[in-house]
Amino acid sequence: MSNRGKIGIILAGGQIGMKYSDQSRGWQPSVAAEEMSSWLTPEMAEKVFFIDWSRQPSSHYTIRMTADLVQVLSKTVVDGADGIVVACGSDTVEEMAYLTDLYWAYPQPVIYTSATLPSDSRGADGPLNLYQAVLASLSKECWGMGVLVCLQDQLFSASEIMQTANQRRDGFAAPDRGPVAQFIGGRVDVIRQKRRPKVLEEKGGPARDVELLYAYLGAGDRMIEFLSSDETGELGGVVIAGFGAGNTPPSWIPHIKKLVKDDIPVVITSRCPEGHTADLPYSFEGSIDRLLEIGVLDGGGLNPLQARLRLAVGRGAGLSRQELQDYLLED
Repeated sequence: MSNRGKIGIILAGGQIGMKYSDQSRGWQPSVAAEEMSSWLTPEMAEKVFFIDWSRQPSSHYTIRMTADLVQVLSKTVVDGADGIVVACGSDTVEEMAYLTDLYWAYPQPVIYTSATLPSDSRGADGPLNLYQAVLASLSKECWGMGVLVCLQDQLFSASEIMQTANQRRDGFAAPDRGPVAQFIGGRVDVIRQKRRPKVLEEKGGPARDVELLYAYLGAGDRMIEFLSSDETGELGGVVIAGFGAGNTPPSWIPHIKKLVKDDIPVVITSRCPEGHTADLPYSFEGSIDRLLEIGVLDGGGLNPLQARLRLAVGRGAGLSRQELQDYLLED
């Protein structure tokens, strides 16, 4: 039977597909497509098909695995699907959705969703989240909006969502922006359109080994020294979550200089949840002004997780240093 015109639901593990097992004495993946189908209305269930892609916790995934998932999603729409829902774990849903959005060039919507509680827990949010995600993917209102995340009766842009708490069912938000759509009376109400970043062609896939370091009070230089002395040739880049506007401990500077000299791109961001780098005329060692002078790339308003993924995509696409800088600052 052809799946043309239907919605593909990609099962990618996580708590949304877990139940408690007496044998393992813990939650484990056990919710099959048939049971998830029962979470939908009969009319809706006739319009979907399932792809059992993976049953791993999302904390087990990598950039490369997520890029492989993007290829599955692309093939699904090329084969005729009108939209896609990805049911995955909440641990990395914001990163998986963001990486997908950087590669998604199709008008068909991709809606990620997850759950805070396993499906057999009291107050489980997975069934409603999946229902609303399918509802959104069936709506022409969501065409052309790229990759969205469906949680808490709302749709968030993949480039804006952030997990702010892990213990509550309202633990996701888009700080200072809010959702792009909400559900009202069984329909999708679009609040605003979000401008999407440039989509790069997935040539050889994203760079794999892009590391992330956080600046903190009294931070030592063991980790950045280790990275700067890497001789494997596999290091694809380093993102630094700096203090305030993008400052680092002074002891990191010699190692940053070595990375830049070795043509390993280093990106500076702000560690503040709603932060933005600022090229201010500071004159002290480790200041963002000094960092930019020695060739560090400016991450702008990207949070550290986003900067890491965008750097990986840019490196995989073979962008030059200036092209990387432009790509990082593109809204």
